[in-house]
Formats: sequence, structure tokens, C-alpha cells
Amino acid sequence: MAKGTESKNTVFAKLQEIFPDSFWEDPGKILRVPLDENGSRVEIKVTLTAAKTNLSGENANSAFDEVPVVNAINTDKTILEPTQEEKDNVAKLIASLGL
Repeated sequence: MAKGTESKNTVFAKLQEIFPDSFWEDPGKILRVPLDENGSRVEIKVTLTAAKTNLSGENANSAFDEVPVVNAINTDKTILEPTQEEKDNVAKLIASLGL
């Protein structure tokens, strides 16, 4: 049995208990949870993967120990203009599509 199979089954069972209208897309692998969002039906697909290493408890490892922190906010306000080559490629594409 693959690592985490029993634990994944426990989580899936709890999800099915909480969302009784849920159903299997791929039994034991992908669970779909139908919900109503602003009057429209939305299906949330749920898949579970057992972690290779634990981040909590005994022998815990941090996924962030070796990963450099990068500022995700771009404060550069420079507007990038397309190159002439990019403009030519777009023009060729438009012409080939007959637009």
C-alpha cells in the first residue's frame, strides 16, 4: 500500500461526510464536491497527496530552510513595449488566420 493511503481515505471519508452530494470522478483519487456559487453549480475537484517529508512533529523539516525568499511584489513601474520581432510575429499570425 502506498504511503498515506489510509490517511487519504480518512480525509476523503470526512469530506464525503461534510459534503454528502460529493461524488467520485476517479474512485479513491479525485473527489468532486458540487456547490452553489451565485446561483450557478460549481464542482470543486479534490485530490490528495501524501507529503514526502513532514513539516511538523518529531523529525520535522521546514520546506523553507533551503528556499530563498523572493519579494513577489514588482515595484518596477516600467512599461514593456513589444519588440519589432514580436510585432512582426503577431502580424504574421493574424495574416495566417485571415483576420
